[in-house]
Amino acid sequence: MRKLIIYTVSLLFAFQSSIAANFTVTGKVKGLTNGSTATLKNVFNGQSLATATIADGAFILKGNVNEGMLLQLIFSAAPQINIEMFIGGEAVLIEGDIAAPDQIKLSGSALHQTYEKFKFQFVPLKDKLNAIVPIIQAETAQTPKRDSLIGLFNNYKQVLINETVTFVNANPASVVSSFALYAVGPLFSGPQELERMFNELQPAAQKGYFSEMIVKSVNDAKIGQIGSMATEFTQNDQNGKPVKLTSFRGKYVLIDFWASWCRPCRQENPNVVAAFNKFKSKNFTVLGVSLDQDKNGWIQAIAADKLTWTHVSDLKYWSNEVAQLYRIQSIPANLLIDPTGKIIGKDLRGEDLLQKLASILK
Repeated sequence: MRKLIIYTVSLLFAFQSSIAANFTVTGKVKGLTNGSTATLKNVFNGQSLATATIADGAFILKGNVNEGMLLQLIFSAAPQINIEMFIGGEAVLIEGDIAAPDQIKLSGSALHQTYEKFKFQFVPLKDKLNAIVPIIQAETAQTPKRDSLIGLFNNYKQVLINETVTFVNANPASVVSSFALYAVGPLFSGPQELERMFNELQPAAQKGYFSEMIVKSVNDAKIGQIGSMATEFTQNDQNGKPVKLTSFRGKYVLIDFWASWCRPCRQENPNVVAAFNKFKSKNFTVLGVSLDQDKNGWIQAIAADKLTWTHVSDLKYWSNEVAQLYRIQSIPANLLIDPTGKIIGKDLRGEDLLQKLASILK
């Protein structure tokens, strides 16, 4: 259920990119109190970009924004009403009556028109996903009803993905497409699908904040995956000496995540010892990363289990920075790295570890 929550929470509207541009927002909104204010804020960080005093419903907001930014127009006389606009360096016009906020219109921005098209498809489906999550959570037992609800959730999710793909394919040069991919990206089956869709965008749409966030999320998702390069880290050994992962470059290395308090880890340790002793003369070693808090317990377990390889830990328990870096959710866990630093195996235990090492260390 945590995944369902993450999916829905991730579908947030927030946009900011990196090319500075000037904007002008001219407002003609009836029903606003003279002397009250209109403020334009960045939805992403809440920063106020411009404020103007209203006279007879009229106001002009000017300032600098990054191209393709999602903004929010707020009126001090009607704080419950927020008007979204997706604009860049454009001159736009806001017209309507504060008594009918749903009918307030924005004109002059092609970006906003594209954004409205995406919202028209996205919002109803997003609302369906959000509505079904608490119903699923209320079904604590694994029943046919719960299975049916999860199936319905997955159907809505797939429709939303399909609609987004259709939208992006129809607007490959629009920065709104990079926003759409970032908003819906957590629902994709994996980072490869998001990366493929992003790479199909035209260069004009591959710039700015959300493009950067897509690239970051894809790269982060690849951390610890087989076929990716192991991410560098440095952590201290038992004597406080910094140890870098890259100091083992040129060797096959098993990064072994464990802890003295972890019974399954201690039960697995004899298998790791057997692998180390059998292949240590064939360019293989182990680097232990402990999720311990107590240094004495850690050191005693190393001696008791005869773990005669390099060990590191920051003694931060589950907050161990290396474990956090590699998204380690349970232990024992391990990563097998080749001499170039590429990950070639994951969570190899017992006979599987021995067979894998035997196949590469002949």
